[in-house]
Amino acid sequence: MVISTHDSVELIAQALLTAAEAKDFRIRPHSERVARYAVEIAEKLGVDEATLHNLRLGALLHDIGNIGIPDSILLKPTGLADWEFEEMKMHPLLGVQICKSLSSLVGALPLIRSHHEKLNGSGYPDRLQGDAIPLSVRILSVIDVYDTLRSDRAYRSAFAHDDAMGILRKEIEKGWWQADIVEMLGELSISESDFGPL
Repeated sequence: MVISTHDSVELIAQALLTAAEAKDFRIRPHSERVARYAVEIAEKLGVDEATLHNLRLGALLHDIGNIGIPDSILLKPTGLADWEFEEMKMHPLLGVQICKSLSSLVGALPLIRSHHEKLNGSGYPDRLQGDAIPLSVRILSVIDVYDTLRSDRAYRSAFAHDDAMGILRKEIEKGWWQADIVEMLGELSISESDFGPL
């Protein structure tokens, strides 16, 4: 059987997700939702096919670096101490380390590395600002935060859609997110069943 390059990349991404899922069962549904919503918004913004492909891969693998974060931090049922948060902030760099030797994932690396950057430069790991953050990363960042808010976590229950959108809109005022991306997210047809019990 001949496997196309595109199929090979998808298989690699799924294999990595399976490995991450062995550590944290929430990672696959979270990553798949983030990829789906991010691509939908990018399509509405007229993003080209190559960028869409890299956005999908980057969204699927954005949290792959969580494999290297200790369970005591990743699954902690209370808020993180400052030193634990600093450790957690290493996951984008760990993700790049995991994926960088795979040439088929090179286009996904900026998304894996930068999905916690914020427009005002207060994000991590590189404190990028404004247009230094690629559009695809800006889309991924908003969707990642939304999906995290909508999902149960060890330390809190999920927020309803309207509450999550309210939080994102307040964060626009802080200079974190691109307003039109947040509003486009609010216009998506999002199924409540996507956020049912895992």
